[in-house]
Amino acid sequence: MGRIRLLDEHTVNRIAAGEVIERPASVVKELVENALDAGASRIAVRVEEGGIALVSVRDDGYGMEREDALLAFQKHATSKIRDFDDLLAAPTAGFRGEALASIAAVARVRLTTCEPDAKNGTRVLVEDNRVEAVEDIAAPAGTTVEVAELFHALPARAKHLKRPATELRHIMRAVTVLAIANPDVGFELVHGERTLIDAPPGDMRERIGVLLGRETARELVELNFESSTLSIAGMLAKPAITLRSPQKLFLHINARPVQARPLAYAIRAAYGNLLHEGHFPVGTLFLTLPSEDVDANVHPAKQMVRLAREDAVCSALRQVVEEVLREQALVPHLELGEPVPALSHTATAGAAATAGDVAMTTTAGVQAQLAVEQTDQPLSTSNLPGMRPLELLDDRYIIAKGSDGVYIIDFHAAHERVMYERLRLQSQYQRVGTQELLEPLSLELSRAESSALEQVLPELGELGFAIERFGASSFIVRSVPALLAGGGPRRVREALQEIIESGSMKSAQERHERLLYSIACHSALRAGDKLTLAQMEFVIREMASIPNPYACVHGRPTVMTITPAELDRKFKRTGF
Repeated sequence: MGRIRLLDEHTVNRIAAGEVIERPASVVKELVENALDAGASRIAVRVEEGGIALVSVRDDGYGMEREDALLAFQKHATSKIRDFDDLLAAPTAGFRGEALASIAAVARVRLTTCEPDAKNGTRVLVEDNRVEAVEDIAAPAGTTVEVAELFHALPARAKHLKRPATELRHIMRAVTVLAIANPDVGFELVHGERTLIDAPPGDMRERIGVLLGRETARELVELNFESSTLSIAGMLAKPAITLRSPQKLFLHINARPVQARPLAYAIRAAYGNLLHEGHFPVGTLFLTLPSEDVDANVHPAKQMVRLAREDAVCSALRQVVEEVLREQALVPHLELGEPVPALSHTATAGAAATAGDVAMTTTAGVQAQLAVEQTDQPLSTSNLPGMRPLELLDDRYIIAKGSDGVYIIDFHAAHERVMYERLRLQSQYQRVGTQELLEPLSLELSRAESSALEQVLPELGELGFAIERFGASSFIVRSVPALLAGGGPRRVREALQEIIESGSMKSAQERHERLLYSIACHSALRAGDKLTLAQMEFVIREMASIPNPYACVHGRPTVMTITPAELDRKFKRTGF
């Protein structure tokens, strides 16, 4: 007998099902997409034991007649495409011609459906792809699909499922993705007796507020762009709302939720150093491209796509996001009594002063930092709201008044950003101001530190440092950038030590940016500096003169606002 033989149809069906149905969340995704394609205005998902025991999806869409209800369980039966060209264009939410057949191959399925104004509905019971029963039944318009005991006949697959709590998290993610993509449709997710998601129909901001939190919804910036080959619409949060992964950056191509890391990284790049290193913004974007430029058939579950002009799309997306951010006042709102917006606050050298730093900082030193020589090249201004300083809080925060409420400015973070923008512009035009030290500064370094410093000496020279080797592991610093000079020898040592410890960078551009960050950080005012009212006014004017005053070079916010409405809420004021 030969070695090769055909598999029986039952085994083939189970193998095919494994490509589509990986876990309970896969069932939820397929059934919800079917409900959306059926024109549902409200979709209710109910699960038990993380979806392993039961997944039920009920919709109020147009339902099916008896013949279609039976045909829907046949392999590759679909109402979504008519020919091969439709398959390439993928015109529906989630073409899965074999979805119900795949689910029925690995679970017990009961489908109840009824067309609008029909006298009776139809109920179909299917197990192992065999129709066990068909009956007429009184039912509301729409369709309900109940999937019980997933992988009950496949113990090898069942044992790879995670704990119910883990599977439930995947289900919540699947429902959230589809609910974000369809804000005009109501969504409900119930686990046992607990309602986890209740999102009534609304606009995109309202939907994001329900699913991602009202704080996120309040910080959203709207995007709208259209050309002959690309349109972009959606909302992204201000830099104060970020995550360490693109998990809450929901992307859609031609109305289909997709995973598209190149697009996520293009959006992140548009924020630049407004974001903390390694973080991604939060929001949702809808990209529309010609169907011939999108291949949606590269993944069994249609979660990924291939773009014919990926580099061009990423470049255009980055440019659109950059332009929108430049036009916005990116000051986050601060809710009293609630957590600060979800931005990672990483302690960095210079971000907070020690008691010794405070003692050594003199008014003269502060004045010297504020009076640095400016480049002749103008900086583009921001949309920072007008503010008038009122008081210095704890020698760390400037309290200011504006037309929209009270503003709180972290003056170290703000001045650090100013110094970075000044230095970046001076470097761009090769006009970095240099200050010769009255007394040369000596550095005693280890062999490893000496090697690290030598690697960046050329770049340091371009940024205003004059550093010479003096002995086996010693260096003499004769001049420094003018921006850094006002801080005294200790600031110079700290800046150089941070540069040395930063290690090798991946590229010359990255190394250059890191040098700018370090110099700016150690040139800036520090917590503990006792600013006068005039100096506070100066910091605010400098913030308004640069293009991105909303975050320091490490991604921390520089300014937040408390609105009168928030104060009214906390004081329980209902009227004037």
